[in-house]
Amino acid sequence: MNKILIGGRALVALGSARNTLDIDYLVDDKSTSEMFICRDGEDYCNANGSKFFKEIYEIEKDRQIASPQSLLELKAYGWVQHSLNGNWKKVTDYEYDLKFLVQNHNVRKLGIVQKYLSKSEFEEVTKFINQIKI
Repeated sequence: MNKILIGGRALVALGSARNTLDIDYLVDDKSTSEMFICRDGEDYCNANGSKFFKEIYEIEKDRQIASPQSLLELKAYGWVQHSLNGNWKKVTDYEYDLKFLVQNHNVRKLGIVQKYLSKSEFEEVTKFINQIKI
């Protein structure tokens, strides 16, 4: 199974100073349609369980670490989901990650994620990203 590093560890590989203990991968595990899988201490976002993850996976499938643009899309999606769930610790972590990507990798424009968020959710995350100073 091809695993693409995403999450905090991917950002650390790109130069981020945020510490994280978990390891997150994007996979296409056709044996299950579960969106999130945890195995052997690793967390997997399953492209077979989500159209959003599938689109990102198809772009990144030949890479070991997701590109800054795909990480921006994933972090924007996660920021909205954690906001909706009231997981404010994760929201804060994702804000740090979004700032890092904008300031250090010159990515700011969202594309794919817009199809998977409501208009108001997309406007909120876009507003946050646009307020990040470079």
